[in-house]
Amino acid sequence: MVRVDQESVQDSAQISTLINRLNRLQPDPAYRDDLYGIDACRLALDALEQGNYGVAALLIDPQGQVVAQSENRVFSQAVASKDSANAAFADYHSSAHAEMLLIDQLEAGLVPHPAEQLTLLVTLEPCPMCLTRLLVSGIGSVRYIARDPDGGMLTQADKLPPAWRNLMQLQSHYKAHVSTAVRALASDIAATNLVTLRGKLFKHIRS
Repeated sequence: MVRVDQESVQDSAQISTLINRLNRLQPDPAYRDDLYGIDACRLALDALEQGNYGVAALLIDPQGQVVAQSENRVFSQAVASKDSANAAFADYHSSAHAEMLLIDQLEAGLVPHPAEQLTLLVTLEPCPMCLTRLLVSGIGSVRYIARDPDGGMLTQADKLPPAWRNLMQLQSHYKAHVSTAVRALASDIAATNLVTLRGKLFKHIRS
């Protein structure tokens, strides 16, 4: 129990440091995605504070307006349960990644633009699950701020099966044009509390 308490204090201190870094950031006009990046980092920090993975995403229209936004809600996305035996899973949803929730909004008709005209900006390189759904979403382009060497799929797209690699040709993928400070912040937010969060994940899928 002492160890858990110490981890909780350390996690809280890390989040406070990240908040201070975010509050000091100003968008650099030399980087076209910097303002979007700061906004997305703010959402990612909110996800982290709520006990989720520190990842967030924006949908941007052709005029540069943010038309939808989301953040990771794996551990706080309500899941309806009619069976009390499943009550322990009422606060867990494996697909509630930021990108997946944005696509849900798009497919529900909540975004008033054709998918191919939209750009999705996400703070962390999409995982395999999110990338494959992005490929069939019709979204025109995907920008990611921080690379995910452990779980990201965009930089390893050559390992996808041929059919998925073909779909890659219909969508643009590239690193967001952000300053070093914004990229470092997005990376650090995504890396915070990972030991705790992975413990929660394994508890849910193997309890």
